[in-house]
Amino acid sequence: MTVEEREQEEPQVPAGPTRHAKIMRGVVTPVFGLIAVACVVLGVLNATIWQPSREIVATATVSGTRYVVTDPGVLGLVDDRVSMTVKSKNAEATVCVAEGSMKDITGWISGNPYVRVTGLSEWTALSVTDAEAQGSDLSGEGDVAFADSDMWTTVSCDTGAVTLKTTDEDASRVALVDLGEDDVSATVTMDWVRQSVPDFAMPFYFAGGICVVLAVLCASVFAMSPHKRRKAVSEAAEAEAEEPTEGMGPGNAVAEPESRRARRRRHGRGRTAEQVEQSEVEGPNIVDPAARNLVSDQMRSSEQSGDEGAGEQTSVISPDELAAYFARLAQESAPETGSSEAESSEAGENDDAKEGE
Repeated sequence: MTVEEREQEEPQVPAGPTRHAKIMRGVVTPVFGLIAVACVVLGVLNATIWQPSREIVATATVSGTRYVVTDPGVLGLVDDRVSMTVKSKNAEATVCVAEGSMKDITGWISGNPYVRVTGLSEWTALSVTDAEAQGSDLSGEGDVAFADSDMWTTVSCDTGAVTLKTTDEDASRVALVDLGEDDVSATVTMDWVRQSVPDFAMPFYFAGGICVVLAVLCASVFAMSPHKRRKAVSEAAEAEAEEPTEGMGPGNAVAEPESRRARRRRHGRGRTAEQVEQSEVEGPNIVDPAARNLVSDQMRSSEQSGDEGAGEQTSVISPDELAAYFARLAQESAPETGSSEAESSEAGENDDAKEGE
């Protein structure tokens, strides 16, 4: 029994996974799996419990002033629709809130100090700052009341507290609060209801999906040894190359490229009748001398004639063949000589008969 037969008869023990495969499947794959689970959990939490609130309510307390003015853009800081509520510490004071242009409001509060609402210090607090008086006080005894002025786009007045709901269609619009008397304290509240909230869950879902794909790849493709991956790729390429193209029959096999020497022989030797007929049907071949390299054509024709001369061999006639040829020639010429002599004798007899007459 040979060694090969003995090896075939002996049961082959299957090879265990390599160290690389153990690391990829036992360490890397579980890590990506845990990250994927964590991302999914965080995404669910951001979509439910941690979802940002649609309603934003920010408050600020002002004191020691009569007028409160918002900066341009503050009304639409969170959403276009805002509800502004002002509540005075004096429940009997008349409080008014108006919306207008910055130019008109600056003219109304000229010569009076005021408080500016500059924005949000945090999601639940408004940032405010004191501003000094600008210009001179133009108020007099015959002035129009705040609620009756035509300088405002929207105005609302009430006792103790007032609420103004507006839509910030123009970012240059600002709000003016008149507390009714000097050195009074009040609370200013802005309430926005957002139409759309930020989606913080989708990035976590996306990261979790990527981690799942990486975990699957680490457990399958990346766990294979490099030479096995290369072998699998090469086998797949060979199988694809061996498969015939769709619609290709037995007679539609792909022709192998013809060698240069075969092309020279095919074009240099005599053409068949089919080739001659085909060339006649196609018509004359017009050659543009400017588009051809005459030196290259001359070298190609000399190589072609050399190949033809090398391929042909001169035949040699032996003496026996020459003697047989002359014998056949003599046999063929003998009957012709006899017939000519008979014809000449008959012609002579005819001449003699004519002379006797």
